[in-house]
Amino acid sequence: MTEISLVHVDTLSCEAILRRAPNGNLIIVSQCGGASEPAPQNRVYAFVSRDGGKTWGKPASVWPEDGRAVYATEVSVANGEIRCYLTLHDGRFLDFRNAVAVSRDSGSTWAAEKGPRLGGFCFLRGRLDLPDGGHLLPYQRYPIARAENDELKKRGEYVWHSEIEFVENGVLIGGADGAYRRGGAVRLPLRGSGGKPLWQWPEPTLARLSDGAVAMLLRYNGTGYLWRSDSRDGGCTWSEPVRTDIPNPGNKPKLIQMDARRVALLNTPNAGQGYASRNPLSVWVSADGMKTWGYKRDLTDFPGWLSYPDGIYEIETNEILLAFEFNRHDIYFIRHRIEENV
Repeated sequence: MTEISLVHVDTLSCEAILRRAPNGNLIIVSQCGGASEPAPQNRVYAFVSRDGGKTWGKPASVWPEDGRAVYATEVSVANGEIRCYLTLHDGRFLDFRNAVAVSRDSGSTWAAEKGPRLGGFCFLRGRLDLPDGGHLLPYQRYPIARAENDELKKRGEYVWHSEIEFVENGVLIGGADGAYRRGGAVRLPLRGSGGKPLWQWPEPTLARLSDGAVAMLLRYNGTGYLWRSDSRDGGCTWSEPVRTDIPNPGNKPKLIQMDARRVALLNTPNAGQGYASRNPLSVWVSADGMKTWGYKRDLTDFPGWLSYPDGIYEIETNEILLAFEFNRHDIYFIRHRIEENV
């Protein structure tokens, strides 16, 4: 059973992320505003549902208005807090810095905090909790020096006009005490065939496997498939990425930890390229360490761009709850019940 409902329509909606708030409400955090992305008018709003996703409240800003563009790349819920990981920039993904908007009242109010600092242009991605009480926070980092940032800004260009050669995809290892240390990472080149620039948005997503390993899936534009790297030491080191047989058109994938054995994948399994190939939106479930996917269901194949799905698993009802963006301006909510034993 799949239920779909509209949450919000804007001039731009990008990367809607759904979580269950500490008080039981559902909350979606998304970049909205402006006619394109990136743009100086981009802002991040939160939408709250108090009735299980049937209706949604009006958008509420999570970051103080200071004229800077704001982009949310991850939302985590732990220890009674909602933490929105943000990238602040000038509207061209330059003059960048990371920050965190924290709510201790389930999204009613937000406080600004400094985010983890890795250097360069960085997006923090989906937190993975570990059995020992720690967690992994994946990231994609572009090692752009301040001098190059300033030169790009002077020329009125965007971050993807940078001359760096790779994007680094790694993890921050968080302990039970809340402190972070940097784990291992892998690189994807920012050059295609013949050395032609080909910017990548890898958007790493993680899952624990039953044998203790951690798998990382990566979006790899231009290849038509997701790529995979594994760690067998808690994120300290990672294998070289290899191409999987999971089609992907250059769209964010999302792994969701269901339990110690099962992993769900939200994806648009289409090997074409570009926005028009972001269809259908599907959920796959694996019970054997992501070797095979015994459950595959299309959630919607309505014509259009079905982008950036992100959500949670509800063990009590055996449901996947998620949000996604449609045609870059609508936010939708989906409730999908897994109706087979996997």
